[in-house]
Amino acid sequence: MMKRTLGLVISVTSLFITLDAVAATDLSQAKQLCENATEQQRQMARAAGYDVDSMCASLRQQNSSEKQDPANSTVLPRELSNYPLEQGSKSSEEEEEQDNEELPRVEQKLEKFGYDLFSGAPTTFTPVSNIPVPSNYIVGPGDTVKVQLYGKENNSYELTIERDGSIQFPQLGPINVAGLSYNELKESLSQRISEQYIGVQSNVSLGELRSIQIFVLGESFKPGAYTVSSLSTIMNALYVSGGLTDIASLRNIQLKRNGQLVSKIDLYDLLLKGDTSDDLRLQSGDVIYIPSVKRTASIAGEVVRPAIYELKNEQSVNDIVKLAGGFLPTAYKKDVRVERISNSGQHAALALDLSTPRGQSTKIVSGDKVKVYPAIDREENVVDVIGHVQIPGKLSWRRGMKLTDALQSPDMLRKGANANAVLISREVNTLGEVKVLFADLKAAWKNPASLSNLTLKSGDDIYVLANRYTQAEIDKAMDAEESKTEGSEAEDKMELEEAQMLESFKLSYRNKALKPLLNQLKQQGNHKSKTKIVEVVGAVKFPGDYPLTENMTVTELISVAGGFTDDAYTLSAELTRQNFSDSNLAQTLHMPVDLPQEFLGNVSLELNPYDQLNIKVTPEFREASQVTVQGEVRFPGTYQIRRGETLSTFIKRVGGFTDFAHKEATVFSRKELRENEEKQLRKLQDRLRQDIAAAKLEDANANKASSINSAESLVDVLETSEATGRLVIDIESILEHEQKDLVLKDGDKIIVPEFRQEVTVVGEVQVPTSHLYTPGYDFYDYIERSGGKKDTAENDAIYIVKANGSVVLPNDSLWLTHDNADIQPGDTIVVPLDTDRIDSLELWTSVSQIVYQIALGAAAINSF
Repeated sequence: MMKRTLGLVISVTSLFITLDAVAATDLSQAKQLCENATEQQRQMARAAGYDVDSMCASLRQQNSSEKQDPANSTVLPRELSNYPLEQGSKSSEEEEEQDNEELPRVEQKLEKFGYDLFSGAPTTFTPVSNIPVPSNYIVGPGDTVKVQLYGKENNSYELTIERDGSIQFPQLGPINVAGLSYNELKESLSQRISEQYIGVQSNVSLGELRSIQIFVLGESFKPGAYTVSSLSTIMNALYVSGGLTDIASLRNIQLKRNGQLVSKIDLYDLLLKGDTSDDLRLQSGDVIYIPSVKRTASIAGEVVRPAIYELKNEQSVNDIVKLAGGFLPTAYKKDVRVERISNSGQHAALALDLSTPRGQSTKIVSGDKVKVYPAIDREENVVDVIGHVQIPGKLSWRRGMKLTDALQSPDMLRKGANANAVLISREVNTLGEVKVLFADLKAAWKNPASLSNLTLKSGDDIYVLANRYTQAEIDKAMDAEESKTEGSEAEDKMELEEAQMLESFKLSYRNKALKPLLNQLKQQGNHKSKTKIVEVVGAVKFPGDYPLTENMTVTELISVAGGFTDDAYTLSAELTRQNFSDSNLAQTLHMPVDLPQEFLGNVSLELNPYDQLNIKVTPEFREASQVTVQGEVRFPGTYQIRRGETLSTFIKRVGGFTDFAHKEATVFSRKELRENEEKQLRKLQDRLRQDIAAAKLEDANANKASSINSAESLVDVLETSEATGRLVIDIESILEHEQKDLVLKDGDKIIVPEFRQEVTVVGEVQVPTSHLYTPGYDFYDYIERSGGKKDTAENDAIYIVKANGSVVLPNDSLWLTHDNADIQPGDTIVVPLDTDRIDSLELWTSVSQIVYQIALGAAAINSF
């Protein structure tokens, strides 16, 4: 007996050693060994140190993972069924979808509703591997029952239900469990164990569940037989089969069992309501049959889900609107179109009012296309306030509403608003044509019963323009305009005068709100009804085009344009009119306007389309011109001058010169000259750069390299140099009437320095410096006192800049004016660089002279 037991232990031990080795190579064989082992063999293996239950459970888990490998799947997801596109390329479907989005919503191509539910079907089917088993689940052959014993005895078992419906429970023998629900199984086994095992409690659960075979037929994406989990439902089976074809019915999917119809499932209940009550659990041998779709209708436009829908119990147009999720807020329900094929085979159309029960109950027919258009682009019961107001936007309109109801007080307007001239745009017909009205808002506030307090109508647009802007508003608008330009355009814009910038700002910014209205008036004009636009030019604050209001007068147009400027001639104006009375020829008429009579209310002219009102400038009116004088005069400061005033007269006004004045060194600077010099400096700088680049390409000689470096340094000096705008004058000759007197201009600047006793030497000398004036010394003497000339000096080009800014060339030359070469206090001797060594730098000499002169002029000006 002992030999027999020992042999059994050895054989069982060998069996599980073999099992351990086989598990590494053939999982199916190892699993078979687990299933065929008897309970006695299991107990002996545990006694030998092998945890049989853990080993077999691990094998089952590994086998389950292998089943989930996507590589073993025969059904691919929809989006993987085609070859992949190259990276960055677009499929024809994507291009078509992009084109479709650009169409109006009501004309966009429709998709069949619900079919994209299966567009991403998984490659393998494991939807219920880890979810709890429901209590009503019916166990059967192939299911695994897990039993854990604890208390007096601790043990665990995994028992597979055999084909006869029983499990082989150790020490209890076969127990028939087939047909029991999960709850009944737990109660039955727990009771049996408690009766047979004294002091032992149990926990019963299900492990790996059996697989069942079902059939998916009809309009399935991949019809055939499928092995699925016993917990699978109809929806699970649809997923594992890849979903439905494009002609399948979503609303009549049938479950058949043993040849009998068990249930029908309507996927719209799932998609639209989230209802899964009809999604029954499958049994082995069940057939899921998917018929083809029968009745469909489509709905496009302003609904929540435009699509093609399958019809089931829907009978009316309102039913398909409900399928589509209802109307969008933008839908126009009063005119919904239904396109259908009539009984005679012709295209027909219906116009329905779905805001009424009659329209909603209209019968829907298979093949109908319902089009829901957006609401008419027309505002109802609103007025719009536009322009220079604190809170622009739409206001609720009510019958009898007045202008002062929309704009109740000045607090509603921004600072500088033109309350004297408010424009109101009003539609005159359903075609959207408008007329424009004029209102004096100030007068309406003062007397609400006056005619200026117009009664508003629904849809009116109220335009409030500006008479002035704060500096912050001007700066912000100008910055926005400058940011739109780049490069040279931005530089040119920066060079504009502030007045020009402001004028440009007025024309582009102030009347920007009127541009849509002016464009509309131009579009609705024709040969019978001329474009109702008038123009005002001249001395008004905001010249330009304006809408022609009903019975518009000259004074109203002036008020809309912001009123007169300071230089306006208010006695008369000129009106230019196009006369179209002769159909063969348009005549231009010029008519005088008596402005005082117009403002007194004696209206003589009502404006016509294309009229141009010209407000003249007061004769000889000029903005105040100012001249600044500094230095050695009796009364320096800034003075206002009259037009045509001369330098000699001005010097008398400021009290003449002081005893310390160096009259010959007077510096006269003019704004116009400064602007011209600035442009020339930039051009010279660009040309010199080009010459330097050419010189580098022509000759890379080391001897010339240093000279080229000097030229580049000169370019750097040009970049930092600022134009002075100096005008060379001989003030003593002017005052003594030996030369023609100089007429002053706005922005002129006169600097009279204190008497200077020094003579300055600059340029190519050993020590550029200033020396005390010595009578009888010529320019060579002063050069020698500065250490003499360098080797790089140009001997024949030495010149003298006199104290008054004129240039004298002591040697014979053609490029400078000859004059007395005697050195006087305040003179500057310039020893230029020899530029002949660099033939390609043609501008070298001229540029070097300009740099010296700018430096000397700037030194004179900046000394005050």
